[in-house]
Amino acid sequence: MKVIVSSQGKDLDSKTSPVFGRAQWFILVDTDDMSHESFENPATSQSSGAGVMAAQFVLKKGSASVLSSNVGPNAFEVLQAGSVSCYISENGTVREAGDAFKNENLEKMESATSDKHSGEAENTEDTTEGISGNIAELEMLTEKLRDLRTQVADILEQLDRISEG
Repeated sequence: MKVIVSSQGKDLDSKTSPVFGRAQWFILVDTDDMSHESFENPATSQSSGAGVMAAQFVLKKGSASVLSSNVGPNAFEVLQAGSVSCYISENGTVREAGDAFKNENLEKMESATSDKHSGEAENTEDTTEGISGNIAELEMLTEKLRDLRTQVADILEQLDRISEG
């Protein structure tokens, strides 16, 4: 299974990051064979909205779950809307987090684990309206994706019936 681990570095032996939205790196780890790919977090320099931007980035990478110490409420909402589960992974390395997830030793987050704006840079403005719009758009697109998957499955069934007949 592919998971994203918030990290302080770009390899499996890097320390996990204590934050999600402003983590320096995201490591996409396939827990079946521990193959991985590293991405610099594009949201680290954002003056505001880093959590949402980071969550949107993670959704584009196709991860099933996020492993992080703390995920803020806006990022958590975006990830949940995109059907990405979040698990608490405190301390240790990216490799250890991946192993703990594979062995089902991580606690699933039922809600955000940090306060709103806890990792935000100083002197930033509240972007609740923009975030709410992004979340609403994400939910709408997620629903469209589900509908498209259903349509594709129906088409594949029809093609199978035609090719068998």
